[in-house]
Amino acid sequence: MAKNTGNNRIAVKWIRDKAKSAYDKKDHCAICNTTEDLELHHTHSITLLLNNWAEKMHYDISTDSGILAVRDEFIEQHRKEIYDDVFTLCNPHHVALHSVYGKAPALSSASKQGTWIEKQRAKALGEPQEKKPGTSLSSFARFYKGKS
Repeated sequence: MAKNTGNNRIAVKWIRDKAKSAYDKKDHCAICNTTEDLELHHTHSITLLLNNWAEKMHYDISTDSGILAVRDEFIEQHRKEIYDDVFTLCNPHHVALHSVYGKAPALSSASKQGTWIEKQRAKALGEPQEKKPGTSLSSFARFYKGKS
């Protein structure tokens, strides 16, 4: 993680400040459709992306000048993760998502987070949930049914 001391800002805040003007924050929660207390959720942690990228590129982002020198390059290389792989969630659903995936979800969990959001939306709106063939019964029930 970036080491910031003194009056230096946390590196990821410089990224968010630059990127936020282009965010497509919706006017309702992707799960329950409420219009209250909305927040933007990145399925890819910007902090983890930034720190991994800076380490790979051997960039020093521990100072304001260091992060500002590479900010545009980072944003350009991670446009999909920053702008497309996001959901507008109400605070309660955002908190619930992070209670499942943690404060800084692993980058590998991005698609699982999207699936979780879809399932929560179906529950919240009373929509039938898509089931895979053969999953309507538990494995025990399928085993037991086969024995009769």
